[in-house]
Amino acid sequence: MNVSPPSQKLIVRVLRMAAEGEAVAKAEGSPRVVFVAGGAPGDLCEVEVVAAKSSFARARLLRLIEPGPERIDPACPLHAAPGRPGPACGGCDWQHLRYDAQLKHKTSLIRDCLERIAKLKDIPVLEALASPKPWAYRNKVQVPFGPPPPGSKRPSAGFYAAGSHRIVDFEACPVQPELSVRLACRVKDLAAEFDWPVYDPASGRGWLRHLFVRTNAQGQAAAALVTRTPDLPKAEPFISRMRAEFPQLVGLHQNVQPEKTSVILGPRWKCLWGSRAIEEKLGRFCFQASPGAFLQVNTEAAVLLYDAALAALSEGSPRWSTLLDLYCGVGTLALWLSGAAQKVVGIEENPDAVRDAWKNAERNRVRNARFRAGRAESLLPRLAKDGLAAPCAAVVDPPRAGLTVPVLRFLTGTAIRRVVYVSCNPATFARDAAYLCRSGYKLLRVQPVDLFPQTSHVELVGLLDRGS
Repeated sequence: MNVSPPSQKLIVRVLRMAAEGEAVAKAEGSPRVVFVAGGAPGDLCEVEVVAAKSSFARARLLRLIEPGPERIDPACPLHAAPGRPGPACGGCDWQHLRYDAQLKHKTSLIRDCLERIAKLKDIPVLEALASPKPWAYRNKVQVPFGPPPPGSKRPSAGFYAAGSHRIVDFEACPVQPELSVRLACRVKDLAAEFDWPVYDPASGRGWLRHLFVRTNAQGQAAAALVTRTPDLPKAEPFISRMRAEFPQLVGLHQNVQPEKTSVILGPRWKCLWGSRAIEEKLGRFCFQASPGAFLQVNTEAAVLLYDAALAALSEGSPRWSTLLDLYCGVGTLALWLSGAAQKVVGIEENPDAVRDAWKNAERNRVRNARFRAGRAESLLPRLAKDGLAAPCAAVVDPPRAGLTVPVLRFLTGTAIRRVVYVSCNPATFARDAAYLCRSGYKLLRVQPVDLFPQTSHVELVGLLDRGS
Protein backbone atom coordinates (compact mmCIF):
# COMPACT_ATOMS: atom_id res chain seq x y z
CA MET A 1 0.00 0.00 0.00
CA ASN A 2 1.34 3.47 -0.97
CA VAL A 3 1.30 5.95 1.87
CA SER A 4 1.51 9.66 1.11
CA PRO A 5 4.26 11.44 3.01
CA PRO A 6 3.04 13.76 5.75
CA SER A 7 2.58 17.37 4.64
CA GLN A 8 5.38 19.73 5.62
CA LYS A 9 4.49 23.00 7.28
CA LEU A 10 6.98 25.86 7.45
CA ILE A 11 7.25 29.36 8.84
CA VAL A 12 8.66 31.52 6.04
CA ARG A 13 9.47 35.18 5.41
CA VAL A 14 8.50 36.55 1.96
CA LEU A 15 11.42 38.31 0.27
CA ARG A 16 10.14 39.54 -3.10
CA MET A 17 7.65 38.90 -5.91
CA ALA A 18 8.36 36.46 -8.73
CA ALA A 19 7.09 35.89 -12.25
CA GLU A 20 3.63 34.36 -12.71
CA GLY A 21 2.38 36.12 -9.58
CA GLU A 22 4.02 34.04 -6.88
CA ALA A 23 6.14 35.36 -4.01
CA VAL A 24 9.66 34.19 -3.15
CA ALA A 25 10.11 33.16 0.47
CA LYS A 26 12.61 31.35 2.68
CA ALA A 27 12.44 29.61 6.02
CA GLU A 28 14.93 30.76 8.64
CA GLY A 29 18.20 28.88 8.32
CA SER A 30 17.24 27.22 5.02
CA PRO A 31 18.76 28.09 1.61
CA ARG A 32 15.81 26.58 -0.27
CA VAL A 33 13.49 28.98 -2.07
CA VAL A 34 9.78 28.54 -1.39
CA PHE A 35 7.29 29.96 -3.92
CA VAL A 36 4.07 31.07 -2.23
CA ALA A 37 0.98 32.18 -4.14
CA GLY A 38 -0.71 35.09 -2.40
CA GLY A 39 2.37 36.21 -0.49
CA ALA A 40 3.54 39.81 -0.17
CA PRO A 41 7.07 41.07 0.56
CA GLY A 42 7.71 41.24 4.29
CA ASP A 43 5.00 38.70 5.18
CA LEU A 44 5.79 36.22 7.95
CA CYS A 45 3.47 33.30 7.35
CA GLU A 46 2.82 29.64 7.85
CA VAL A 47 2.74 27.63 4.62
CA GLU A 48 2.19 24.02 3.60
CA VAL A 49 4.52 22.52 0.98
CA VAL A 50 2.57 21.06 -1.96
CA ALA A 51 5.52 20.23 -4.25
CA ALA A 52 9.22 19.99 -3.48
CA LYS A 53 12.47 19.62 -5.39
CA SER A 54 16.05 19.81 -4.24
CA SER A 55 16.48 23.55 -4.82
CA PHE A 56 12.95 24.93 -4.39
CA ALA A 57 9.46 24.14 -3.21
CA ARG A 58 5.94 25.40 -3.84
CA ALA A 59 3.60 26.00 -0.93
CA ARG A 60 0.14 27.29 -0.16
CA LEU A 61 -0.46 30.01 2.36
CA LEU A 62 -2.11 28.71 5.54
CA ARG A 63 -1.83 31.53 8.04
CA LEU A 64 -0.59 35.09 8.04
CA ILE A 65 1.44 35.67 11.19
CA GLU A 66 2.72 39.16 10.41
CA PRO A 67 1.66 41.09 7.29
CA GLY A 68 4.25 42.86 5.18
CA PRO A 69 4.05 46.64 4.67
CA GLU A 70 2.73 46.33 1.09
CA ARG A 71 -0.19 44.01 1.92
CA ILE A 72 -3.79 45.26 1.77
CA ASP A 73 -7.17 43.52 1.97
CA PRO A 74 -8.29 42.39 -1.52
CA ALA A 75 -11.31 44.28 -2.86
CA CYS A 76 -12.88 41.14 -4.31
CA PRO A 77 -14.36 38.53 -1.92
CA LEU A 78 -13.36 35.78 -4.37
CA HIS A 79 -9.65 36.70 -4.29
CA ALA A 80 -7.33 34.34 -2.44
CA ALA A 81 -6.76 35.33 1.19
CA PRO A 82 -5.73 33.40 4.31
CA GLY A 83 -8.80 32.01 6.04
CA ARG A 84 -11.23 32.59 3.18
CA PRO A 85 -13.18 29.38 2.44
CA GLY A 86 -13.65 27.80 -0.96
CA PRO A 87 -11.58 27.99 -4.15
CA ALA A 88 -10.25 31.42 -5.04
CA CYS A 89 -10.81 33.09 -8.40
CA GLY A 90 -7.71 32.93 -10.58
CA GLY A 91 -8.52 36.07 -12.57
CA CYS A 92 -6.43 38.46 -10.43
CA ASP A 93 -3.39 37.41 -8.41
CA TRP A 94 -2.10 40.73 -6.99
CA GLN A 95 -5.15 42.39 -5.43
CA HIS A 96 -3.50 41.91 -2.03
CA LEU A 97 -0.69 44.36 -2.97
CA ARG A 98 -0.86 48.15 -2.82
CA TYR A 99 -1.05 49.55 -6.35
CA ASP A 100 2.22 51.48 -6.07
CA ALA A 101 3.87 48.23 -4.97
CA GLN A 102 2.42 46.40 -7.97
CA LEU A 103 4.07 48.92 -10.30
CA LYS A 104 7.41 48.64 -8.48
CA HIS A 105 7.45 44.83 -8.65
CA LYS A 106 6.46 44.74 -12.33
CA THR A 107 9.44 46.95 -13.15
CA SER A 108 11.68 44.67 -11.09
CA LEU A 109 10.39 41.54 -12.82
CA ILE A 110 11.35 42.97 -16.21
CA ARG A 111 14.84 43.82 -14.98
CA ASP A 112 15.17 40.31 -13.59
CA CYS A 113 14.15 38.69 -16.91
CA LEU A 114 16.65 40.79 -18.84
CA GLU A 115 19.51 39.85 -16.51
CA ARG A 116 18.57 36.21 -15.91
CA ILE A 117 17.27 35.16 -19.37
CA ALA A 118 18.90 37.59 -21.79
CA LYS A 119 22.11 38.08 -19.75
CA LEU A 120 21.72 41.80 -20.46
CA LYS A 121 22.86 43.99 -17.59
CA ASP A 122 22.51 47.72 -16.96
CA ILE A 123 19.66 48.11 -19.43
CA PRO A 124 17.61 51.22 -18.56
CA VAL A 125 14.21 49.93 -17.43
CA LEU A 126 12.04 52.96 -16.70
CA GLU A 127 9.46 53.03 -13.93
CA ALA A 128 6.17 51.43 -14.94
CA LEU A 129 3.47 53.84 -16.12
CA ALA A 130 0.34 53.50 -14.00
CA SER A 131 -3.00 52.67 -15.54
CA PRO A 132 -5.36 55.67 -15.45
CA LYS A 133 -8.01 53.26 -14.13
CA PRO A 134 -6.76 50.55 -11.73
CA TRP A 135 -10.31 49.12 -11.44
CA ALA A 136 -13.11 48.35 -13.94
CA TYR A 137 -10.62 48.77 -16.77
CA ARG A 138 -11.09 45.64 -18.89
CA ASN A 139 -12.90 46.16 -22.19
CA LYS A 140 -13.07 42.43 -22.98
CA VAL A 141 -14.11 39.41 -20.96
CA GLN A 142 -14.57 35.72 -21.79
CA VAL A 143 -16.70 34.01 -19.16
CA PRO A 144 -16.83 30.17 -19.07
CA PHE A 145 -20.04 28.37 -18.12
CA GLY A 146 -20.30 25.30 -15.91
CA PRO A 147 -22.84 23.16 -14.08
CA PRO A 148 -25.11 24.85 -11.53
CA PRO A 149 -23.87 25.27 -7.96
CA PRO A 150 -25.52 22.91 -5.41
CA GLY A 151 -29.18 23.76 -4.87
CA SER A 152 -29.50 25.92 -8.00
CA LYS A 153 -30.76 25.41 -11.54
CA ARG A 154 -28.84 28.43 -12.78
CA PRO A 155 -25.51 27.51 -14.41
CA SER A 156 -22.31 28.79 -12.88
CA ALA A 157 -20.29 31.35 -14.79
CA GLY A 158 -17.18 33.16 -13.65
CA PHE A 159 -13.46 32.54 -13.85
CA TYR A 160 -11.31 29.50 -13.26
CA ALA A 161 -9.66 28.85 -9.94
CA ALA A 162 -5.89 29.18 -10.20
CA GLY A 163 -4.25 26.18 -11.88
CA SER A 164 -7.53 24.44 -12.69
CA HIS A 165 -10.65 24.44 -14.86
CA ARG A 166 -12.94 24.66 -11.85
CA ILE A 167 -15.26 27.64 -12.29
CA VAL A 168 -15.57 30.10 -9.42
CA ASP A 169 -19.08 31.50 -9.85
CA PHE A 170 -19.35 35.29 -9.65
CA GLU A 171 -22.01 37.98 -9.32
CA ALA A 172 -19.56 40.90 -9.37
CA CYS A 173 -16.00 41.59 -10.54
CA PRO A 174 -14.12 44.80 -9.66
CA VAL A 175 -11.82 44.74 -12.72
CA GLN A 176 -14.72 44.45 -15.18
CA PRO A 177 -17.10 47.24 -16.16
CA GLU A 178 -20.49 46.90 -14.48
CA LEU A 179 -22.11 46.39 -17.90
CA SER A 180 -20.02 43.28 -18.64
CA VAL A 181 -20.94 41.73 -15.28
CA ARG A 182 -24.66 42.49 -15.72
CA LEU A 183 -24.61 40.90 -19.18
CA ALA A 184 -22.96 37.75 -17.83
CA CYS A 185 -25.41 37.45 -14.95
CA ARG A 186 -28.40 37.93 -17.25
CA VAL A 187 -27.18 35.27 -19.67
CA LYS A 188 -26.92 32.90 -16.68
CA ASP A 189 -30.59 33.60 -15.93
CA LEU A 190 -31.68 33.05 -19.52
CA ALA A 191 -29.58 29.89 -19.87
CA ALA A 192 -31.47 28.41 -16.92
CA GLU A 193 -34.85 29.60 -18.25
CA PHE A 194 -34.22 28.28 -21.76
CA ASP A 195 -32.71 25.05 -20.42
CA TRP A 196 -29.52 25.43 -22.46
CA PRO A 197 -27.17 22.48 -21.81
CA VAL A 198 -23.79 23.66 -20.53
CA TYR A 199 -20.65 22.31 -22.18
CA ASP A 200 -18.72 19.62 -20.31
CA PRO A 201 -14.99 19.75 -21.23
CA ALA A 202 -14.40 16.21 -19.95
CA SER A 203 -16.95 14.53 -22.25
CA GLY A 204 -17.04 17.15 -25.00
CA ARG A 205 -20.84 17.27 -24.74
CA GLY A 206 -23.18 20.15 -24.06
CA TRP A 207 -23.75 23.38 -25.94
CA LEU A 208 -23.04 26.68 -24.11
CA ARG A 209 -19.31 27.19 -23.56
CA HIS A 210 -18.55 30.90 -22.94
CA LEU A 211 -19.97 34.39 -23.05
CA PHE A 212 -17.72 36.87 -24.86
CA VAL A 213 -18.27 40.60 -24.13
CA ARG A 214 -16.43 43.61 -25.53
CA THR A 215 -17.23 47.10 -24.23
CA ASN A 216 -16.02 50.55 -25.27
CA ALA A 217 -15.37 53.87 -23.56
CA GLN A 218 -18.76 55.14 -24.71
CA GLY A 219 -20.54 52.55 -22.54
CA GLN A 220 -21.60 50.28 -25.42
CA ALA A 221 -21.14 46.52 -25.71
CA ALA A 222 -21.02 43.68 -28.21
CA ALA A 223 -21.75 40.21 -26.85
CA ALA A 224 -21.36 36.71 -28.26
CA LEU A 225 -22.41 33.25 -27.13
CA VAL A 226 -19.63 30.71 -27.71
CA THR A 227 -21.29 27.36 -28.43
CA ARG A 228 -20.27 23.86 -29.46
CA THR A 229 -22.75 23.63 -32.35
CA PRO A 230 -24.22 26.30 -34.66
CA ASP A 231 -27.84 25.87 -33.54
CA LEU A 232 -29.36 28.43 -31.16
CA PRO A 233 -32.42 27.23 -29.22
CA LYS A 234 -34.86 30.02 -28.30
CA ALA A 235 -32.97 32.44 -30.53
CA GLU A 236 -35.80 34.95 -31.00
CA PRO A 237 -36.72 35.39 -27.32
CA PHE A 238 -33.04 35.54 -26.38
CA ILE A 239 -32.27 38.30 -28.87
CA SER A 240 -35.42 40.32 -28.17
CA ARG A 241 -34.99 40.21 -24.41
CA MET A 242 -31.31 41.09 -24.48
CA ARG A 243 -32.03 44.03 -26.77
CA ALA A 244 -34.87 45.25 -24.57
CA GLU A 245 -32.94 44.94 -21.30
CA PHE A 246 -29.60 46.27 -22.58
CA PRO A 247 -29.99 49.30 -24.85
CA GLN A 248 -26.19 49.65 -24.67
CA LEU A 249 -25.81 46.58 -26.92
CA VAL A 250 -24.73 47.35 -30.48
CA GLY A 251 -24.50 43.73 -31.62
CA LEU A 252 -25.24 40.13 -30.62
CA HIS A 253 -23.16 37.33 -32.10
CA GLN A 254 -22.52 33.61 -31.95
CA ASN A 255 -19.12 31.95 -32.18
CA VAL A 256 -18.98 28.21 -32.87
CA GLN A 257 -16.17 26.21 -31.27
CA PRO A 258 -16.83 22.51 -32.06
CA GLU A 259 -13.43 21.19 -30.97
CA LYS A 260 -12.68 19.50 -27.66
CA THR A 261 -10.06 22.08 -26.71
CA SER A 262 -9.26 24.80 -24.20
CA VAL A 263 -9.05 27.32 -27.05
CA ILE A 264 -12.02 29.58 -26.38
CA LEU A 265 -13.02 30.89 -29.80
CA GLY A 266 -13.68 28.85 -32.90
CA PRO A 267 -13.22 29.99 -36.51
CA ARG A 268 -16.90 30.59 -37.30
CA TRP A 269 -18.73 33.81 -36.36
CA LYS A 270 -22.40 34.59 -36.94
CA CYS A 271 -24.02 37.99 -36.39
CA LEU A 272 -27.39 37.43 -34.71
CA TRP A 273 -28.40 41.09 -34.61
CA GLY A 274 -26.94 44.56 -34.98
CA SER A 275 -23.52 45.73 -36.03
CA ARG A 276 -20.75 43.30 -36.93
CA ALA A 277 -18.20 45.56 -35.19
CA ILE A 278 -17.89 47.83 -32.17
CA GLU A 279 -16.26 51.24 -32.29
CA GLU A 280 -13.61 52.52 -29.91
CA LYS A 281 -11.95 55.91 -29.64
CA LEU A 282 -8.27 56.17 -28.68
CA GLY A 283 -6.78 59.64 -28.66
CA ARG A 284 -7.61 61.33 -31.96
CA PHE A 285 -8.32 58.02 -33.70
CA CYS A 286 -11.59 56.11 -34.00
CA PHE A 287 -11.35 52.36 -34.56
CA GLN A 288 -13.81 49.59 -35.27
CA ALA A 289 -13.15 45.99 -34.29
CA SER A 290 -14.94 42.77 -35.16
CA PRO A 291 -15.81 40.71 -32.06
CA GLY A 292 -12.82 38.37 -32.29
CA ALA A 293 -10.23 40.93 -33.43
CA PHE A 294 -7.42 41.96 -31.09
CA LEU A 295 -7.58 45.20 -29.12
CA GLN A 296 -5.65 46.03 -25.98
CA VAL A 297 -7.92 45.22 -23.02
CA ASN A 298 -7.26 48.50 -21.19
CA THR A 299 -8.31 51.34 -23.47
CA GLU A 300 -6.99 54.29 -21.45
CA ALA A 301 -3.66 52.62 -20.67
CA ALA A 302 -3.33 51.64 -24.35
CA VAL A 303 -2.93 55.35 -25.15
CA LEU A 304 0.11 55.42 -22.84
CA LEU A 305 1.46 52.27 -24.51
CA TYR A 306 1.09 53.63 -28.03
CA ASP A 307 2.65 56.96 -27.06
CA ALA A 308 5.62 55.04 -25.63
CA ALA A 309 5.93 53.12 -28.91
CA LEU A 310 5.79 56.38 -30.89
CA ALA A 311 8.48 57.92 -28.68
CA ALA A 312 10.73 54.89 -29.25
CA LEU A 313 10.15 54.90 -33.01
CA SER A 314 10.76 58.66 -33.28
CA GLU A 315 13.83 58.92 -31.03
CA GLY A 316 16.55 60.81 -32.87
CA SER A 317 13.93 62.13 -35.34
CA PRO A 318 14.56 59.63 -38.16
CA ARG A 319 12.24 59.59 -41.17
CA TRP A 320 11.62 55.93 -41.90
CA SER A 321 11.13 54.85 -45.50
CA THR A 322 8.94 51.92 -44.45
CA LEU A 323 7.46 50.89 -41.12
CA LEU A 324 6.41 47.26 -40.79
CA ASP A 325 3.73 46.54 -38.19
CA LEU A 326 3.77 42.81 -37.47
CA TYR A 327 0.70 41.29 -35.74
CA CYS A 328 -1.10 44.57 -36.46
CA GLY A 329 -4.64 43.54 -35.43
CA VAL A 330 -7.16 46.19 -36.52
CA GLY A 331 -4.37 48.68 -37.26
CA THR A 332 -4.29 50.63 -34.00
CA LEU A 333 -0.49 50.86 -33.73
CA ALA A 334 0.00 51.23 -37.49
CA LEU A 335 -2.22 54.31 -37.60
CA TRP A 336 -0.82 55.71 -34.34
CA LEU A 337 2.72 55.53 -35.76
CA SER A 338 1.89 56.43 -39.36
CA GLY A 339 3.27 59.97 -39.14
CA ALA A 340 6.80 58.64 -38.51
CA ALA A 341 7.18 56.83 -41.85
CA GLN A 342 6.57 57.39 -45.55
CA LYS A 343 4.78 54.05 -45.82
CA VAL A 344 3.32 51.65 -43.25
CA VAL A 345 2.70 47.98 -44.00
CA GLY A 346 0.64 46.01 -41.47
CA ILE A 347 0.61 42.21 -41.39
CA GLU A 348 -2.08 40.23 -39.56
CA GLU A 349 -3.28 36.64 -39.95
CA ASN A 350 -6.92 37.32 -38.92
CA PRO A 351 -8.68 38.37 -42.16
CA ASP A 352 -11.55 40.04 -40.28
CA ALA A 353 -9.04 42.21 -38.42
CA VAL A 354 -7.35 43.15 -41.72
CA ARG A 355 -10.70 44.25 -43.17
CA ASP A 356 -11.22 46.36 -40.05
CA ALA A 357 -7.71 47.83 -40.44
CA TRP A 358 -8.41 49.02 -43.98
CA LYS A 359 -11.66 50.64 -42.84
CA ASN A 360 -9.92 52.22 -39.85
CA ALA A 361 -7.27 53.76 -42.10
CA GLU A 362 -9.99 55.13 -44.38
CA ARG A 363 -12.14 56.58 -41.59
CA ASN A 364 -9.10 58.22 -39.94
CA ARG A 365 -7.83 59.54 -43.30
CA VAL A 366 -4.48 57.78 -43.00
CA ARG A 367 -3.37 57.35 -46.60
CA ASN A 368 0.11 55.85 -46.21
CA ALA A 369 -0.94 52.58 -44.52
CA ARG A 370 -1.46 49.24 -46.27
CA PHE A 371 -2.49 45.92 -44.73
CA ARG A 372 -1.96 42.30 -45.76
CA ALA A 373 -3.65 39.18 -44.43
CA GLY A 374 -1.46 36.20 -43.63
CA ARG A 375 1.15 34.86 -41.27
CA ALA A 376 4.23 37.00 -40.85
CA GLU A 377 6.46 33.97 -41.52
CA SER A 378 4.89 33.64 -45.01
CA LEU A 379 4.52 37.29 -46.01
CA LEU A 380 7.85 38.73 -44.85
CA PRO A 381 10.00 36.80 -47.38
CA ARG A 382 7.80 38.18 -50.17
CA LEU A 383 8.28 41.71 -48.90
CA ALA A 384 12.04 41.17 -48.77
CA LYS A 385 12.00 39.79 -52.32
CA ASP A 386 10.09 42.83 -53.58
CA GLY A 387 12.73 45.02 -51.94
CA LEU A 388 12.62 47.20 -48.85
CA ALA A 389 14.24 50.59 -49.21
CA ALA A 390 16.38 51.38 -46.17
CA PRO A 391 16.07 52.76 -43.63
CA CYS A 392 13.18 50.61 -42.40
CA ALA A 393 11.79 50.09 -38.93
CA ALA A 394 9.52 47.42 -37.51
CA VAL A 395 7.06 47.44 -34.65
CA VAL A 396 6.10 44.01 -33.35
CA ASP A 397 3.35 43.08 -30.89
CA PRO A 398 3.37 39.27 -30.88
CA PRO A 399 1.38 36.81 -28.76
CA ARG A 400 2.76 35.76 -25.36
CA ALA A 401 4.90 33.09 -27.05
CA GLY A 402 6.98 35.86 -28.64
CA LEU A 403 8.56 35.94 -32.08
CA THR A 404 9.32 32.85 -34.12
CA VAL A 405 12.84 32.23 -35.44
CA PRO A 406 11.92 33.09 -39.08
CA VAL A 407 10.59 36.50 -37.97
CA LEU A 408 13.67 37.13 -35.83
CA ARG A 409 15.91 36.26 -38.77
CA PHE A 410 14.00 38.67 -41.01
CA LEU A 411 14.46 41.47 -38.49
CA THR A 412 18.24 41.04 -38.73
CA GLY A 413 18.14 41.81 -42.46
CA THR A 414 20.11 44.82 -43.64
CA ALA A 415 17.08 47.02 -44.37
CA ILE A 416 15.72 46.95 -40.80
CA ARG A 417 17.52 49.42 -38.56
CA ARG A 418 15.17 49.70 -35.56
CA VAL A 419 12.72 47.40 -33.81
CA VAL A 420 10.08 48.67 -31.40
CA TYR A 421 9.01 45.59 -29.49
CA VAL A 422 5.65 45.66 -27.67
CA SER A 423 5.28 42.64 -25.39
CA CYS A 424 2.94 41.27 -22.73
CA ASN A 425 5.49 38.65 -21.62
CA PRO A 426 8.83 39.87 -20.17
CA ALA A 427 10.33 36.38 -20.39
CA THR A 428 9.81 35.87 -24.14
CA PHE A 429 10.74 39.52 -24.76
CA ALA A 430 14.04 38.92 -22.96
CA ARG A 431 14.68 35.79 -25.02
CA ASP A 432 14.01 37.62 -28.31
CA ALA A 433 15.95 40.72 -27.25
CA ALA A 434 18.97 38.52 -26.56
CA TYR A 435 18.74 37.07 -30.10
CA LEU A 436 18.53 40.52 -31.67
CA CYS A 437 21.37 41.89 -29.55
CA ARG A 438 23.60 39.00 -30.65
CA SER A 439 22.76 40.01 -34.24
CA GLY A 440 23.90 43.63 -33.97
CA TYR A 441 21.06 45.42 -32.18
CA LYS A 442 21.42 47.31 -28.92
CA LEU A 443 18.59 47.39 -26.41
CA LEU A 444 18.47 51.08 -25.51
CA ARG A 445 15.63 51.07 -23.01
CA VAL A 446 12.45 49.39 -21.83
CA GLN A 447 9.28 51.23 -20.80
CA PRO A 448 6.80 49.14 -18.76
CA VAL A 449 3.13 50.14 -19.02
CA ASP A 450 0.57 48.70 -16.63
CA LEU A 451 -2.31 47.49 -18.77
CA PHE A 452 -3.27 44.81 -16.23
CA PRO A 453 -3.72 46.30 -12.72
CA GLN A 454 -4.37 43.84 -9.87
CA THR A 455 -2.48 41.11 -11.75
CA SER A 456 1.17 40.15 -12.18
CA HIS A 457 1.00 40.76 -15.94
CA VAL A 458 2.63 43.80 -17.50
CA GLU A 459 3.01 45.28 -20.98
CA LEU A 460 6.29 46.82 -22.14
CA VAL A 461 7.86 48.73 -25.02
CA GLY A 462 11.45 47.88 -25.87
CA LEU A 463 13.62 50.04 -28.15
CA LEU A 464 16.22 48.06 -30.14
CA ASP A 465 18.43 49.93 -32.59
CA ARG A 466 21.56 49.24 -34.62
CA GLY A 467 22.41 52.68 -35.95
CA SER A 468 22.40 54.16 -39.42
